[in-house]
Amino acid sequence: MSKKLTEKDFVTQMSGSNSIFGNFGGQVGQITLDNFRTALNENDEEVLNELAFYIDVNKASSLGSTRVDVGGNMHMRTMWENAAVSILMDEHGNYCELNRNDCRYTAEGDYLLNSDGTIVSEFAHGDFMKIIPLTYGRVQTVTVGATTILRLWLSLVPLPGGYIIPQQVVAKFKASLVSNKMRSLPGMVPANTKTVHSFWESAQLRSKNHGLANLDFRNYLLFHMMSKYAYRDCQNCKGQDNTLIWGVGLDGTEGLASGESAGNNGFANQKNVKTGHTLSLGDNDGKMAVTLPNGNTAHGVNVAGFENPWGQYWEMMGGLCSVGTDVYCWRSNIVPASAPTAETFEGIEHVLLTRPTTAVWGMNIIASENGQGVYMIPKQSLSGVSYGDNFWYDAAGQLWMFGGASYDGSGCGLACAASSSAWASSYALSSARLAYYGSLNKVSATQFKALAA
Repeated sequence: MSKKLTEKDFVTQMSGSNSIFGNFGGQVGQITLDNFRTALNENDEEVLNELAFYIDVNKASSLGSTRVDVGGNMHMRTMWENAAVSILMDEHGNYCELNRNDCRYTAEGDYLLNSDGTIVSEFAHGDFMKIIPLTYGRVQTVTVGATTILRLWLSLVPLPGGYIIPQQVVAKFKASLVSNKMRSLPGMVPANTKTVHSFWESAQLRSKNHGLANLDFRNYLLFHMMSKYAYRDCQNCKGQDNTLIWGVGLDGTEGLASGESAGNNGFANQKNVKTGHTLSLGDNDGKMAVTLPNGNTAHGVNVAGFENPWGQYWEMMGGLCSVGTDVYCWRSNIVPASAPTAETFEGIEHVLLTRPTTAVWGMNIIASENGQGVYMIPKQSLSGVSYGDNFWYDAAGQLWMFGGASYDGSGCGLACAASSSAWASSYALSSARLAYYGSLNKVSATQFKALAA
């Protein structure tokens, strides 16, 4: 007498040629184990879900226009975040680690600040920086219902058919100048009123391996926020308890005196806020109160250990330049002295992107092998997606700036961008951020102090 399938004996082993039964498209059928494995990993789906986390950058979320869908291996996302390390680094690339929960201290416990918030003399040869780990990416073409999307996967391990985002070493603070050398130091008013090339020259005076932060840095900040909180809008980003992670930051709207309004008053109030006020947060996201010259209170923000990546001053960007609607994106430590043309980039390895003429929020994504990646500058109109930030464009504009200044109010944010200015522009509203493109050497805090001798 035959048995029901549910009454058959259990087995403990299978070969690739053995089969399993199932409901396939409404019909009962069988498939070999080999083919079942192949089907599970169609489009590398199984491998990617095991090794990486994803962000649906250009897909509208059912949670709302300023939300984003994420998934995959979220443990890998946590590992990726924790792999970034805050450091104190000298001009030669020697560094000691900082306490990841309070960057006023080295990892060994040395306190780094004077009473006025500046760095103590024993460590004053160092800059406050952060190492962002080499990251592996993959842009996967996925069909969701009747829609085909390009899905970004990120990981600390190589991904099939993927690409590499190089390691970055980026300043924790906006730029300051000491003897015209660009530094990343606490207790300083950010430098401003320089052209992008002049900022780069000041970085080069620190060492020939120093330059300016590039688009990879801005991408990292957005990937961090979107993957961790499933938000696109940093000023309104909330945690699981529904409280704001950061709030408005130094966008000029906090701390206004009676009768003052945002814009000129906001920038005047906040432009002289000194760096380092978020150091006690370590690498943790959050905000810290600062007292303004008028006696009122505002708040600076800490995003993955980087202070005020939006608000107070715009940040001029290395590695990006527009020529018409084309955007040239490069990773080498080069900033042209004069207004670039298409011919400027013939000898510079680059990826060619597109910018829009209006504020739209479909980001640049390349799925092909050459230049594969997600580039967080707007490209095209996209229904149901918003970052809550502003984008400024001018047909003749070549310089790229990010974050917004205390003049810009709610237009500020991690995705806030302007490509409306001439290459040689310099503004009282604009600063930059130091980056390091050389090799690194880890030492103890004691050894680091000795390097100053």
